[in-house]
Amino acid sequence: MEWKFKLEKYLNVKILNYHQKKSFRNNVYLVEVINQDNLRLKYIVKKYEKPKAGNEAFIISSLRNRGLFVPQIIWNDNNIIIMEYIDGILLTDLLTDININHQDWVNYLARWLYQLHGIIRHADSNCLCKSDLNLRNFIFTVDKNFYGLDFEEVCYHPPERDLGGLCAFILNNDPMFTQWKFSICSLLVENYIELNVNMKDYQLDYQAIQYYLIEELKAAAERREKQRPYLLAKIEELGGETKNIQSAWLNKKDDGRELI
Repeated sequence: MEWKFKLEKYLNVKILNYHQKKSFRNNVYLVEVINQDNLRLKYIVKKYEKPKAGNEAFIISSLRNRGLFVPQIIWNDNNIIIMEYIDGILLTDLLTDININHQDWVNYLARWLYQLHGIIRHADSNCLCKSDLNLRNFIFTVDKNFYGLDFEEVCYHPPERDLGGLCAFILNNDPMFTQWKFSICSLLVENYIELNVNMKDYQLDYQAIQYYLIEELKAAAERREKQRPYLLAKIEELGGETKNIQSAWLNKKDDGRELI
């Protein structure tokens, strides 16, 4: 494989083993190598189907230079990115681990989003947002930091777009629409608001968060044929004209599970 040759040549290492990671658009590998000092190291190699690696490498490096937690780019050309391996737990796995104190990580996720939004913020309230909010694109480390993964594209929207969209991913990830997940979403928004308190010229709009949440649920319903009736029913339940996002979440029947 071309990427194996390039990794060994340009990093001056020997590949010990590798395995392919789950990715919907490109080929991604976790690779273990040994260098000239006999040190074992791990890297993530991302092989693109189309020659767009340079664009993502530039975005990631720019974000990292602004202090955002993203992987370090080790080497790239226009087809391959070699980046540092981040050891941690994916957000999708955090939400299924019953032994984790969920209150412990939600604030760090809110902080990561707030820092991303602050890198570019326009007067019309639009800011730099993360195009792909899939839960597998966030990883929580033992140092209690969230890292963002996958920046093939970025977009510009109000911050409510990322908050609502991420809450939609949290809610419709199995187990779906449980009370403790509504609580996590509420806590995420509350923590973001606390960080945003000094932005006196801009206040978060709960109705806008609800709008983007529902739009992302509609997109999920479009993708998932078997779950479509259930998701459409939940969209109707959450989108009633007399409801706002706070009452829609807080009025859910408790399923008995706590955040901790």
